[in-house]
Amino acid sequence: MDRRPIAPEDLFGFKCFGDARLSPDGTKVAYVRQYHDLGKEKSFTDIWLYSIDTGESRKLTNSGKDRSPRWSPDGRLLAFTSDRSGKSQIWVIDPSGGEAWRIPTKEAVQGEFVWSPDGNRIFFTSSAFSKPEEWHPYPGAPEDDRTRAVDQANRALKSKDEKPKSEDKKPNDIKVITRLRYRMDGQGYFGDLRRHVFWVKVPKEPPGDAEEAATLLTMGDYDHSLPDITPDGRYAVLSALRRDDADYHTKSDLWLFEVESRKAVLLYDAPGPAHGPRISPDGRYVSFFGHDRARNVSTRTDLYILPVADFLEAASREEAPGPLTAKDAVNVTGHLDRAAGSMGGSEPRFGGGGGVVWQGADAYFPLVDHGETFIYRASRNAGGTGEGWRLDNVLGSQGRALGGFDIRSGVLAFQSSTPETPEDIFIVRDGNETRVTQENDEFLTKLALGSHEKFLYRSDDGQELDGWLIYPYGYETGKKYPLVLLVHGGPHGAYGSSFMFSAQFFASRGYAVAYCNPRGSTSYGQDFMAVIDGDWGNKDYRDVMACVDAVVEKGIADPDNIFLHGWSYGGYWTVWAVTQTDRFRAACAGACVANLHSDYGTSDIMWADEHEYGGKPWEKADLLLDRSALSHVEKVTTPVLLLHGENDLRCPISQSEQFYVGLKRLGKTAVMIRYPEEYHGLRRHLHRVDRYKRMLAWFEYYKNSGGRGQGSGS
Repeated sequence: MDRRPIAPEDLFGFKCFGDARLSPDGTKVAYVRQYHDLGKEKSFTDIWLYSIDTGESRKLTNSGKDRSPRWSPDGRLLAFTSDRSGKSQIWVIDPSGGEAWRIPTKEAVQGEFVWSPDGNRIFFTSSAFSKPEEWHPYPGAPEDDRTRAVDQANRALKSKDEKPKSEDKKPNDIKVITRLRYRMDGQGYFGDLRRHVFWVKVPKEPPGDAEEAATLLTMGDYDHSLPDITPDGRYAVLSALRRDDADYHTKSDLWLFEVESRKAVLLYDAPGPAHGPRISPDGRYVSFFGHDRARNVSTRTDLYILPVADFLEAASREEAPGPLTAKDAVNVTGHLDRAAGSMGGSEPRFGGGGGVVWQGADAYFPLVDHGETFIYRASRNAGGTGEGWRLDNVLGSQGRALGGFDIRSGVLAFQSSTPETPEDIFIVRDGNETRVTQENDEFLTKLALGSHEKFLYRSDDGQELDGWLIYPYGYETGKKYPLVLLVHGGPHGAYGSSFMFSAQFFASRGYAVAYCNPRGSTSYGQDFMAVIDGDWGNKDYRDVMACVDAVVEKGIADPDNIFLHGWSYGGYWTVWAVTQTDRFRAACAGACVANLHSDYGTSDIMWADEHEYGGKPWEKADLLLDRSALSHVEKVTTPVLLLHGENDLRCPISQSEQFYVGLKRLGKTAVMIRYPEEYHGLRRHLHRVDRYKRMLAWFEYYKNSGGRGQGSGS
């Protein structure tokens, strides 16, 4: 069969599979299947059920709006979330047959949920207005300002279907900002709402459609994570920072809430962030991911296990024990000096299924090493390396990336991709691996896909680094090809052996594609990651340029036809690179940061620049400006295409605007593309397709051109 070049629209031709969840007896896998209608610009998700014994899959739900399947503890029911009723709600279905029915609540369910161990309750999180009655927005505010705030909160909590189609009078849309953290990319302005934990009883039979308020577990003007529930169902353990100055810190503690009384007790006073708590089946331990630094960038995350049996016993006697501290928590992975809790990414993918999974006395968790994801098991053992916990590598190898996973009754389910195959679901039972999903196979036979190679190279100071090369489709030995260099985000992200649509897209068009993990990337140890703190554009720049040199030295890349693309920090690196070298024929920067000084206070992660550069802009002005591409814009000779979402709150569009205006004022070649109503990552189908169309057209236009465009197109 003749293979064709990959089209931008093919991004939505793939079926995506994720959030695989095993039944308690390990005989069935529930998973989400996502598909797309590009013409309608819509994506759909249904839940499917795979029988491990028969090897057959069947469709369990049909609304196209279903996700997050979760088995009841006895395996008789499967709950999931769906917005088929207009807002996100919990639905329940008997997997052996029958129609799904809704547990109607006034609250919208945010994200995932958890069953209680007895199967009688489901816990979830939702936004709520939790200010005390005497609260007033700020001293000196108008007398009726509380009314405005309450009305705005109530409107924000309504689903689109609940909001009036037309109003005689436009609502008060004035935003009053008093918090340091008041917005988030992908969510927007959240004002005075907080994330709280609710629970609802699971009816024995389908209830009516009348919505009732779920029971609020948490209280106070604080944000709370999804909890895990102790085996006796008495307590919920969750992550939160329940203090008035929470916005000024990046740490979080572990809290214990008694379900019936709602009494809250500080379980673990963490020195840094502590998140994703999971309770062992015997209730003796709580695992969590975190670290011991009061900062949340360029810091390795480890798996900790906290003995809690004595604490819970004292709490049950209402003796109010003091909180556990860092000396009580066992850092199980610290000696490995690798990133625990992270999963490999791929594009396209649906996601789901990270964190710790306890089976008996063992805790299973993901860990990334040199860009590759592994599943480890922590077992209680007096002779172990993690203060009594032995670690074993259960799954993972060079050459493929692992996504989410689950394990039940000795059966492991996981998601995996390679640079040449998109993510599928697999199971391992009795040592035998089986691929569950295979729908993309026929589609892949139509596409011109490049083979891949992972290689080692050295930077200019001798540092050994990992690189990946996707060969152009139809590669001929000895022939030189145009090269596209991709740079990851972060800067503390990492590439791995995963499927990347962007890489295969260009490979199918006759380009070689290279990418690498320069210093600053995660999964190579704390020192490797933190060495670029306060020093962006130095070692990281040299490491990536050394990757270019390595591919050129292989005789594959045409040194006169090298192109560059990166998004987020990759966008920063792109605009920085074109101020430092003229080696790139053309460049495309997505969601870039061009001015580190003005980035402060305009990004939703306002602490990132402070932590990366060791100070605030009025303390580090010279350094921030020196490491900003805008300060060196006069050196640019490369044609630059800038892509940016207009609602980007992570790297605001003003960053591209500044660099674009600087380029144009100097007569440089530059084009800026603005994507309306988009946050940091593009969501609308049209915009995601457009991104690839424009990049390809930009690179094709400048490929083999005599000049690099300085002074043209202005």
